[in-house]
Amino acid sequence: MSSPSEDNVTSHGVLLVIFDVGVLLRGESRVGKSSLALELIRRGHRLIADDAPIFQRTAATQLIGSCPAILQDFLTVPGLGVVDIRAIYGHQAIVTQHSLDLVIHLIPHKHIEPLTRNLGQWEQLNVKVPELTLPLGGNLQPATMIETAVQDYHLRLKGYDALLELQQRHQQLLNPSSPRHK
Repeated sequence: MSSPSEDNVTSHGVLLVIFDVGVLLRGESRVGKSSLALELIRRGHRLIADDAPIFQRTAATQLIGSCPAILQDFLTVPGLGVVDIRAIYGHQAIVTQHSLDLVIHLIPHKHIEPLTRNLGQWEQLNVKVPELTLPLGGNLQPATMIETAVQDYHLRLKGYDALLELQQRHQQLLNPSSPRHK
């Protein structure tokens, strides 16, 4: 879903700042993006835009997301309707703009191999942003899953990969004479 402009694009989803990481929650209608956003805001994370965030390319590899003025502060929650996040949670629950660092594509629960977490890419305005696909509906609370995915992504940016660490430990167990890499 894009608006016809060379400078910016409007996308479907909810744009939040989670642990200082700009995160776009996207997925099919009714997958639970807004309900999940409300829970994340309740946990202290911040809303930029619900439903129609606007992205502008500010550098060759960076998008900045913001909210259309008419939608600023509002979140549409199934069962509740439109709520004013600023009025309920205060001005600290709202951010006017932030870089887009990670896209999380939410899908209905289905089996995804637990030892694979390959990041895909979401592209807008010729800028590629890492995209993680997460299933909803398992035993883990969705907000906890999102927070953990964001923290894990942040660690990966710093060079730490838990899956790689586990594989190295496993290899060391199988072959104690092999050197351990870190």
